[in-house]
This record gives sequence, C-alpha cells and structure tokens, in this order.
Amino acid sequence: MAEHFIKLTNRKSMELAGVSNVINFDEQEIVLDTSMGTLFVVGEDLHINLLKLDEGKVALEGNVNSIMYKAQGIDMKSKSKNILGRLLK
Repeated sequence: MAEHFIKLTNRKSMELAGVSNVINFDEQEIVLDTSMGTLFVVGEDLHINLLKLDEGKVALEGNVNSIMYKAQGIDMKSKSKNILGRLLK
C-alpha cells in the first residue's frame, strides 16, 4: 500500500492516501481504515468525491471540524459509553 498522508485545504477539501477501507460514512463523520490506524473525520456536509481503494486514495469535501486517529487497543464506542455513564451518575 502507498505511503499514508493527509492533505487538508482550508478545512474544506481533503485528499488521503494509504486508505484500505471505508468503515462508515455520513454527512457528519467518515471513518476510514488506514495504514496508520483507524481515522475519524468529523464535520458537516461531508461527501466522498474520490474512492480508489485499490490505489488507497480517497478525496472528500465538506466542513472538516476534527481529524482523529483511534489509539491502538482502544474501543472508541465503549470508551464513549463509559464516559457517558460517569457523567450521568
């Protein structure tokens, strides 16, 4: 697989390489498997413009608010439920 990189222009346009799979996507969040781990892109009006998984390339547009990698060995869903549970006590 190609080298992993992210190019973000004006928080509106993003190009990525080293992507192996699109796990989930909607207008608020896109979750990608990359050679460097699971990547979460959060924003508004997100759309995938280019998807060439055989080349590891993805391009998207929208208002990007955050980019986050999932830490190795941490289940993000159970972690967020745990935090929510502590807040509601």
